[in-house]
Amino acid sequence: MRIGVRLRGSLTAGLSLIVRLCTIIILFSDTDSTWTQRQEGRSVFLQDAADTFLMYEFLSGGLVIGENHTVTLKDEELSSMRPAKAFHRIVYTRVPKTPSAIARTLADLPSMGETLEMDTFEQLLLASVYVAHRGQRTGAESRQAWGHLFCQLVAAITHDLTRQVVRC
Repeated sequence: MRIGVRLRGSLTAGLSLIVRLCTIIILFSDTDSTWTQRQEGRSVFLQDAADTFLMYEFLSGGLVIGENHTVTLKDEELSSMRPAKAFHRIVYTRVPKTPSAIARTLADLPSMGETLEMDTFEQLLLASVYVAHRGQRTGAESRQAWGHLFCQLVAAITHDLTRQVVRC
């Protein structure tokens, strides 16, 4: 499978696909699975299907990414919710925001046969959203590099959810 990267059109479509896949995984996962058990005590936003839909609301409502890597929600009502504070904490502490940090995160992923921990999965998901936003707002010379990072992040997420290998 091969993914072409067009950042403008792919951000919404990619986000929708990833959230749908996350929802399916959460809805049909066994509550006693190792995936759920391993997440205790970790900084994880997605605990159940309702959290998946809430994250989708946060992301589809729009993000403002500042020059110094600050990320805020455009929707003031959503931003004032208690879960938004947890969302911001995860974005600020867990999401890599520079190309070198993203490359290190991708290099540190477990081998192809292992399932990602939920905190790692969220980190990749939110990093892909961050990268897509940055790619849209950069010049043509940087857009290619951000697009390649976006493709690699989405490929890692897709592989974790479907076990299909995606080439960038």
